[in-house]
Amino acid sequence: MSGTVFEDAYNHRSATGAAVLTAGAVSTTAAGTIAPTTAAGASPTVTFATGQVATDNGGAFTLNPVTGGGAQSAGATAVVTFANPFGKPPNVLVTAVNDSGSVAVGAKATSITAAGFSVSTPALTTANTYTIVYQVIPVA
Repeated sequence: MSGTVFEDAYNHRSATGAAVLTAGAVSTTAAGTIAPTTAAGASPTVTFATGQVATDNGGAFTLNPVTGGGAQSAGATAVVTFANPFGKPPNVLVTAVNDSGSVAVGAKATSITAAGFSVSTPALTTANTYTIVYQVIPVA
């Protein structure tokens, strides 16, 4: 689904009509995608559970590290590439990263550009799933 992104005089984007981001292949940076990286293992995936949606403005998604032998490492484990880049790099808050047991995992937004950002975490646990919630705040 894609649509028009509306901005006011302060560069605030409206969620109405905002493009919905989709899951991308490992380490892709195609516009409008959220992709896992090899820091999450050899073949991780991004999925959207029931009720999860992600846009340029914020949202939630599930990161599934590799199951079985894999080399997870600390660092950028997912890359969010906006469907419609901002005029300036926005402020990004990663508000929650919880594993499948509802245990909070320390995470932060890194490598923030007008086109997107990375989610950096400590090394993730094999076979757990991680719910990631983020909010994007445009800079005037």
